[in-house]
Amino acid sequence: MSSVTISKRLVAINSASSLVAKVANMTVVLWMYQYLLKYVSADEFAVLPVVMSLMVFAPLFFSFFTGGIARHLVDAYAKGDRLRATTIVSSIFPLVAAMALVFLVAGIVLAFFIGDVLNIVPGMERSAGWMMAMLLGSFALQMLGLPFAAGFHIRQRFLELNLWGLARDLLRITLLLVFLLGIGPHVIWVSFATAISEITYTGVTVWRSRQMVPELRMRRDLFEPKLARQLMSFGLWTTVGRLGGLMYINAATILLNLHGTAMDVTSYYIGSTFYRQIDSTISLAALPLLPVLTAMNALEERERLARTVFRGGRYALWVALSIAVPLTIYSREFVALYLGPDYPQTAMVITLFMVMFPFTNPTMLLGMTAMSTARVKEFFLPAFLFQFAGLVLMGVMLRFTDLGAVGVAVALSFITIASQLTYFWPLCLNFTDARFKDFSALVLKPGLMPALAGMFAWWGLVQIRPIEGWRDLIIYGLSGEVVYFVVLLLFCLNEREKTDLKQVILRLRGLVRKRV
Repeated sequence: MSSVTISKRLVAINSASSLVAKVANMTVVLWMYQYLLKYVSADEFAVLPVVMSLMVFAPLFFSFFTGGIARHLVDAYAKGDRLRATTIVSSIFPLVAAMALVFLVAGIVLAFFIGDVLNIVPGMERSAGWMMAMLLGSFALQMLGLPFAAGFHIRQRFLELNLWGLARDLLRITLLLVFLLGIGPHVIWVSFATAISEITYTGVTVWRSRQMVPELRMRRDLFEPKLARQLMSFGLWTTVGRLGGLMYINAATILLNLHGTAMDVTSYYIGSTFYRQIDSTISLAALPLLPVLTAMNALEERERLARTVFRGGRYALWVALSIAVPLTIYSREFVALYLGPDYPQTAMVITLFMVMFPFTNPTMLLGMTAMSTARVKEFFLPAFLFQFAGLVLMGVMLRFTDLGAVGVAVALSFITIASQLTYFWPLCLNFTDARFKDFSALVLKPGLMPALAGMFAWWGLVQIRPIEGWRDLIIYGLSGEVVYFVVLLLFCLNEREKTDLKQVILRLRGLVRKRV
C-alpha cells in the first residue's frame, strides 16, 4: 500500500475524530463565553483572555529542546534502531527537566506579581495569580511527559490520541459545568478545569505511549551531549517560528490589555476564537502527514510530495471557507444574537480574521513540508520576521489610532496577506518544484470555487429577507452550505477523489444493508 494511500486514510480518520472533538469543545466554549459575560463584568472576563494569552507563550520555554523529538524518534524507529530511541529520550529529558524547574520558578514569580505587570481589575489580582499558577503547574507536567509520549507518532496512532484528547475535553467540559452551574460564575473555574483535565491527559497518554513503545524511557548512561545539541539545533528554528506565531495572534491581547480597554480585550479574544479553533482543527487533522511527507522526501518522491502538499491546501480551503464565508457575511447578525449590542467591534474582528483563510490555507502544509525536508530555516525565520512586523504594526495602530481591537485585527490581516502573496506562496512552489500554474489549477481554483458559489447564496438570502433570530441564521447558514457542497462535489473533485468518494458511499451502503 502506497504512502499516499495511507496518508489519505490517516487524514480522513484523523479529520473525523478531530472534528467531533473540536465541535464539542467549541460549542461549550461559546456557551461559556456567553454565560460568563451574562453574569460577570467585562473587566472580570478580560482577566481570562489575558491569562490564557500569557500561557500560550509557555511552550517557548521548551520547544527549543522538544521541537525535533517526535521527528527524530520516528526516524530512529523507522530504521529499526530501538536503542537510538532510548538514547534520544535520555539525551533530551534532563534538559527538559531543568527547564521545567526554571519555568516554574519564573512562573510563580509572575503569578505573585501579576497585578504589577498587567492591568488587572482591582480585586481580581489574587484570582488571576491562582489562574496563572494552576496553568503553569499543569503545563510543566505536560512538558516533562512530552519525550515519553511520542509513541503515538511512532506507531501513527493518531486516532487513539484524538480519542484521548476528546476524553480530556469531555472531562474539562464536565468540570466547567459543575463549577459554573454548581458553585457560581467565576472565570477562575476555567483555569481550574483546564489544569485538572490536562494533567489527567498527560498521565494517561504517557502511560499508553510507553505501552506501545517501551523504549521511550530514561537511561542515565545513554545521555549524549552531541545528540542533545543536534536536537536543540533543530528545535531552534521551530521555536523561532512558534514565537512568531504566538506574537502574531496572542500578543495582541496583551497589547490591548496594556493600551486598550477591557471591552477591546474581550472583543478581540472572542472574535479571534473562531480563527484559532478552525486553524487548530485543520492543523490537528493534518498531523499524520508529517511522517508521510518525511518518508516521501527521504525516498525523493518529489512529485508525490507536491501532490500531497497541494491536496492538503485544497482540503484546508474547503474546510475553513465553509465556515469562514457565512461567518463573515453574517458576522453582525451573529454577534448581535450571541452577545447583544454591547460588543460591536467583535463582528469586524471576526471578519478580518476570516478573510485571512483564502491566503493562509493554500500553503497549510508548508511548515510541515519545511520540517520534513529539513529546510526549517527557510520557513521559520521569515515567518518570525513577518510576524514581528505584524506586532510592530499592531503597536502603531494602537498608538496612532483609536480603532482598538479592530485596528489590531487590521494589522494582522494586512501582514498575513502580504507575507503569503510575496513570500510563502513562492516558497511553497520552491519546496515542491512546481509552477504557479499548477498551484492555481490544483489548489486555488478548486479550493475557492465552492466559497464563491456559497458567498452568492448566503449574501442573496439576507438581501431577500433580513435575519431576525437564531432560526433565520441557522436556516440561511444550512441553505448556503448545500450550495457550497453541491458545487464542491460536482465541479471541484478530481477523478481520483471522485473514485474514492464512490468507494466510501458503496462501503456505507454495504454496512447499512448488513445491519438491515
